Amino acid sequence: MKRLIPLTLAATLGIAGTAWAQSYPSQEAEEVQAVDYHYGMSLDVQKVIHITDNSDKVGVVPATIIFLDSNGKLHKVNYLELGRYDSGD
Repeated sequence: MKRLIPLTLAATLGIAGTAWAQSYPSQEAEEVQAVDYHYGMSLDVQKVIHITDNSDKVGVVPATIIFLDSNGKLHKVNYLELGRYDSGD
């Protein structure tokens, strides 16, 4: 029973976040100029709209985060992230 509660909570939050992200006007997000992240760059992230899903990728892969800052302004930042580890099996 104790294991079921965290799984249920994670599933509920995941579905709610996906529904909100899908309801956000994607055209507005597409019109925002993307900037490349650099080390030490200050990010004012109030609400995440979208993050690239690289769960099926291996190694270092490009990703994008779209978010609202504390003033409600939309931002798009490109960065590199490490995909899942592949042992080669």
